[in-house]
Amino acid sequence: MLTRATEITQQALLLVLSLSMPALIAAAAVGIIMGLFSATTQINDGALSHTPKLAAVALTLALLGGAGATTLVRYTKGLWTAIPQLVRTR
Repeated sequence: MLTRATEITQQALLLVLSLSMPALIAAAAVGIIMGLFSATTQINDGALSHTPKLAAVALTLALLGGAGATTLVRYTKGLWTAIPQLVRTR
């Protein structure tokens, strides 16, 4: 029972990682680019760094959100169907 719970937890953590990674990569890439732009132009405005990151993350979620939702729904359905086997007493 403990090994199955560990396996489910590992799958959930990997799912969270795979669903959040595209948005994190987009935010990091835009942050680096905006940092270089800010350093070269010596413009230090807070909105200059946050607005493009927000736009990049929103665009990434809009483009890849459907695939991520499909994966999440598939995982959740698998958990719901596995409940009888998980709570069965031996």
